[in-house]
Amino acid sequence: MSYSMSPAEKEYIMGMIRKNYGARANMANGMDMAGTALGFVDDAVSPAASKMQNFIVNNVSKIDPKFPAQIGSVTTSKGQVLNMLNSPRALTALKVGTGLGAVGGVLGAADVIAGNDSAANKTMDTVAMGIGGFLGAAGGPVGIAAGAGVGKAISDGAQWLFGDKKTPEQRKMEVALQQLQGGGMY
Repeated sequence: MSYSMSPAEKEYIMGMIRKNYGARANMANGMDMAGTALGFVDDAVSPAASKMQNFIVNNVSKIDPKFPAQIGSVTTSKGQVLNMLNSPRALTALKVGTGLGAVGGVLGAADVIAGNDSAANKTMDTVAMGIGGFLGAAGGPVGIAAGAGVGKAISDGAQWLFGDKKTPEQRKMEVALQQLQGGGMY
């Protein structure tokens, strides 16, 4: 036999909980929502991170194929490196990196579309994001977004390193200062 609360009873009990445990109950609800969101993010980035981990482990294991990862019951230094790369901690690091890269890809695309950079800058960013997305395609959609984010970061770094190291806002301020000093318009 089950008992069903009336709406008035439910509201009374919820009011008592809010009165006595309000801040803690709200914090618990927030933590529950954060945990659910983290689960969704983990599900989204896990396939790309796992593929990346397998790719890294397979390629590192090919380094000096004559040197074994294990001799009898003794793990060699190569084996220790492979064990570390194949560990859950390494997978977690790859998940974090993939997630941040994917967010960077989305923000990078928004910057290319809505940013106030020059056409040449936007073209370079777009090409770098395309190359990064292509290289990240093995990780699926999240890998593509992560690759694009890394490509955009590399493009921005190269533009800063080899450019005049000024932001668009700084350039606008220089033009405004020249106009105030009577230097004309640019």
